[in-house]
Amino acid sequence: MRHDHRPYWMHALWEQFENAWTRHFLEPHFESLGGHAKVVRPWNVEVFGPNVHAGQAIHIVSRKDQPVSFTVWSPSDAPGEIHIGDCCFFAGGIRILAAEKIVIGNAALLAKSVTITDSDWHGLYDRITARPPSAPVIIGDNVWIGDGAFVGKGVTIGDNAVIGARSVVTKDVPANTVVAGAPARPIRTLDPDGPFKTRLEMLGDAEGLDRFMKAAYRDQLKGNSTLGWLRSKFFPRRGD
Repeated sequence: MRHDHRPYWMHALWEQFENAWTRHFLEPHFESLGGHAKVVRPWNVEVFGPNVHAGQAIHIVSRKDQPVSFTVWSPSDAPGEIHIGDCCFFAGGIRILAAEKIVIGNAALLAKSVTITDSDWHGLYDRITARPPSAPVIIGDNVWIGDGAFVGKGVTIGDNAVIGARSVVTKDVPANTVVAGAPARPIRTLDPDGPFKTRLEMLGDAEGLDRFMKAAYRDQLKGNSTLGWLRSKFFPRRGD
C-alpha cells in the first residue's frame, strides 16, 4: 500500500475511537496521566502494578506484535514506581520494568523494543527471592534511546544523551554523550549549547499542534472517497 485511501471522516472517526479507548480503558491503570495523550492502538499497551505516572502529551505507538508495557513488580511493603515526563515518545515493543524506581525525563525518545529495568530479577545463586536486588534508573531530559537497546539497574543517563541501537548500558552515561555497543562506550560528545530542538517545542502547544495535524490530514486525504477506499481494499491495483 503506497497511499492512504481513507476519506478524512474515516481517519477522524478512528482517532476519536483510539482516544476514547485510551481514556476509558487505559488511563485508569495509570496513577496519573497528563492531558493530550496520543496512543496508537491503545489495546496493545499494558500498565501493570501501582505508581505508574506519565506527564503531558505522551505518545505511544503500539502494534499487536509489538505491545508496550509499563510494569511495577515489587513487594507491597516496598512499592516500586515509574515516572515519565512530558512529551515522551514510546515505540512498539518497549518494556519498562520497575522493582524500585525508574524516572524518564521530559521529551525522551525511545525506539522500538527498548528495555529499561532497575533489577536483574534473579540472583546468580538465589533465583526465588521475592525481593531481588534493585537500584533506581534515572534518564534525563531529551534522551534518545535507539532500537533494541537495554538499560540496566542503577544507571543514570544525562540530558541529551544518545544510546545507539542494540546497546547494552550498564554504567552511567554523561549528559551530551553518544554511546554504543555491548557494553556501551562513548563514541562522541555533543555540544552542550546545541542548539537542541526537542519534543517540548513541538508539543508545547498541544491544541495548536492538534489543529495543525487535522488540517494536514484533511489536505493529505483530500479527494479520497469511501468507494475509493473500498475499491483499494477489495480490488487493489499496482500503485495503490
